[in-house]
Amino acid sequence: MDDVARLIGSINLDPDPAHGDLTPAVHALVRIGLPALPAVLPLLEADDRFTRLRAQRVLEGVTRAWVHSRTSSPPLTRRDAHVWMKLWQDNGAFDWEADAAARARAVSLWRAWLARVGP
Repeated sequence: MDDVARLIGSINLDPDPAHGDLTPAVHALVRIGLPALPAVLPLLEADDRFTRLRAQRVLEGVTRAWVHSRTSSPPLTRRDAHVWMKLWQDNGAFDWEADAAARARAVSLWRAWLARVGP
């Protein structure tokens, strides 16, 4: 998992000029999927708000792909979106701009979810 550690360290480098929430590391971590999440979850509680935002984008991307892999075949469906939205709500509806206590509650729920589904 040296790649994951390297990507975590570079999550804020080279943001897309049109989409500052996306960086090459964000995209790469999403492609890695569930195995990247144990290293991403602590970033959801980072002091730096851009780190939290980009970590949230990774969590969103990974969990959307996870839902899609279990609900349908290509292309993405409306059902995928509804299943993912329920998963997001059930796990605290993480918001990178929420107060620290709300973020911590959501991260705790995501850790428990990840322990259940396994990387």
